[in-house]
Amino acid sequence: MRTVTLAAPDDFDGWRAAARALALAGVPPDEVGWQVGEGGDGLFDAPAAALPRASGPPFSVPRAFLTLAETVVAHDDPDRFALLYAMLVRLRARPGALDEAGHPLVQRLERMAKAVRRAAIGRKPAAPALTESDMARARTRLTQAEKAGLAEADAAERRIQPGGNALAAWEGLLADARSCTRCHLYKHATQTVFGEGPLDARILFVGEQPGDQEDLAGRPFVGPAGQLFDRALGDAGVDRAKTYVTNAVKHFKFEPRGRRRIHQKPQGPEIEACRWWIEQERALIRPAVTVALGATAARSIFGKVVTITAMRGRAHPMPDEEGGGEAWVTVHPSFLLRVPEADRKRAEYARFVEDLARIAKRADALE
Repeated sequence: MRTVTLAAPDDFDGWRAAARALALAGVPPDEVGWQVGEGGDGLFDAPAAALPRASGPPFSVPRAFLTLAETVVAHDDPDRFALLYAMLVRLRARPGALDEAGHPLVQRLERMAKAVRRAAIGRKPAAPALTESDMARARTRLTQAEKAGLAEADAAERRIQPGGNALAAWEGLLADARSCTRCHLYKHATQTVFGEGPLDARILFVGEQPGDQEDLAGRPFVGPAGQLFDRALGDAGVDRAKTYVTNAVKHFKFEPRGRRRIHQKPQGPEIEACRWWIEQERALIRPAVTVALGATAARSIFGKVVTITAMRGRAHPMPDEEGGGEAWVTVHPSFLLRVPEADRKRAEYARFVEDLARIAKRADALE
């Protein structure tokens, strides 16, 4: 039995060096013990010379595993280092082992990583069902809608199933979405980021996907693009609290680069897999206007690849079986953040605000 002593509870670099040496030496996971604290000759309580000689060539592992390991070492589970080493050994034998989502070791490591990410922003791991605060907010929104004159006949049209009601249907969708495995993106995202807003919203905005901050917070449009979106809505005279905001893809797709997670654009199969959720949200809310923010959202809404230039600035009637109303297309707020020239940035922002104001006016007219 070889014991590895790491310098600190989150000593990722020490674990990585020791794990790589042990894996190259062909040491099985059950012959290694891991601990934190001083002692021994460097990393190993047993002298390094006592390790078997490497029996294989150098090997590499997916970048996603290094990101996963760097996150998991911050967990307080005493078995974290042993579990990661076991995963490393599996990856050496099976390069695609990290994609085996049903394997108990992969599942346990993913749960630990998600717990660490949530703890980093002061949140407890989300339960599969709604929290009391979620339900309270949803009930408040529905009550406000009813007080504003939502007729019983109109409410009946918003039911997804006979005998159900809007709030119960939305709660069911949210609970189901939190355990969604329709595509592979759930494997590495912290959580599902579902839509939010009043269930009688006249305008439903569809973005692309959650970003890094949305993935951690569990809410759509709270990062830099969301802040710009809020400012543009205000300049257009639109109250975001009266709109429903969601994304075409509900899980964060990213490429790990060190400690950072870099946004990656969703591909067709991912958009199509998540389109079912958009259809359910639209069928429930039946907004007067659905707004696609960017090309990904437009592809989700129309079920095909479209260009913003060709679709922008005019109404596109939607079939009743798909929620009815009209669809409009404009740019995603993140596009405005990427415009480098100051003059062009101001012009594009003004055009975006103009789009939002026109859409709001149209929604009022349809209502």
